[in-house]
Amino acid sequence: MPLYVMLSRPNAEGLHNLYQHPDRLDEVRREIEALDAKIIHRYALPGNLSFLTVVEAGNNLEAFRLAVERVSAGRVSTTIYPAMDLDLFSRLLTQTTETTGPFRWQTSLWARAVRRVLRYNTITSTVRKYLKPLTIEGRENLSELNGPAIFIGNHSSHMDLFVLFSALPKRYQRRIAWGGAADRWFIKGRKGIKKQPWYFALSMNAFPVQRGGGRAALSYAEELLDRGWSLGIFPEGTRTTTGKMGKFRHGVSILALAKDVPVVPVWMDGLRAMRPKGTKEITPGPALARIGKPIRFAPGTTVADATHTLHQTMVQMRDDIEREQRASKSQPIKEARKSVTETQTAGDRAA
Repeated sequence: MPLYVMLSRPNAEGLHNLYQHPDRLDEVRREIEALDAKIIHRYALPGNLSFLTVVEAGNNLEAFRLAVERVSAGRVSTTIYPAMDLDLFSRLLTQTTETTGPFRWQTSLWARAVRRVLRYNTITSTVRKYLKPLTIEGRENLSELNGPAIFIGNHSSHMDLFVLFSALPKRYQRRIAWGGAADRWFIKGRKGIKKQPWYFALSMNAFPVQRGGGRAALSYAEELLDRGWSLGIFPEGTRTTTGKMGKFRHGVSILALAKDVPVVPVWMDGLRAMRPKGTKEITPGPALARIGKPIRFAPGTTVADATHTLHQTMVQMRDDIEREQRASKSQPIKEARKSVTETQTAGDRAA
C-alpha cells in the first residue's frame, strides 16, 4: 500500500483550538482513518509546533492531499510526501525501467501447448489448494456468446485472475490473453525465471499495457481481438487497498467501441480476505464469481459513457450480492446457493 509522510503545522486558530481541546489530536486520527488511511506512526515536533504522521493510504497523492485539506478546514497547513522503504529504494536505484513484450510467439501453437502443460502450476494448484469452494454463477449468460469478448472483473487480490479464468467456459479459456501493467510485470533484468517477462507471456499469455499510454498502448490488444482472441482486463488498473472499487480507466471502452466486441462483467467476492494487496500469505476460503450479461455498445456511444455504464453495472452486481448476503444473514460466500449456480471444487474448472 502506498506510504506517505504528512507534515502538519497548525495556524494560530488551530493551536488555540488544540490548547483548549487536547483531545482534538484523537479526533484528527479518526478523521484521517475515515479517509481509508492507516496511521503507522505519529510524532510531535515541539521545536516548530508541527506534527509528523506516517500513513498508508490507497488513494493517489493528489486525491489524498485534497481530502486531508478538506478535513483540516483551514486550521492546519499540511504537506504530504510519498515515501518508500529504504531497502526498496536502494533496489530501485540499480533496477532498469526498460520493459519488453509482447512477444510474437506467445499465441503460437507451441506456446499454447506449453501453456496448457504449465497451467497446473500457474492456476490449477492454487485453485485446488485455496478456493474452498469456488462458486460460479451466471454462466448461462454466456450460452449464446460467440467470438472474441472482453472479460472484466473487480480487482482486489492477486487471486482475481485465477478465479476469473476458472469462471470462463473452456472455449474461452483456450483463447484469452491478459493485460498487465508493463512497469510491474514486464521489466527487464529481474532475477528468477518466474519473474521474467517471457515467463508471464508463456505461462499466462499476458501482454504489457503501458500506464497512461493512450490508444497506442492498446495496439496489441486490438490485434488480438482482430485475430479472434478474447481479453481479460481489470479496468481499475490496480488492486484496491480499501475494499472499495476504484475508478475505471477507459481502455476497455476504447477497445469495445473500436472493435465492436461485447464486454462481460464478472464480480468476484471473497478474494480480498484471502490475499489482500501487500501480502504474500494466502488464507484458504470460499470465493464467488458471478458472470453478468454481455454488454454491447450502440454505435455513437462515447468512451466516457461506455466506461460509466461498465462501472455502474459492476456496482449494481456488487450491491445485489451484498443485498442477498444481508437477506440470508449468511457468511459472504455460502457453500451452496439455491439460485442457478454451478459449484465446483478446485480442479473442476482449472484442470
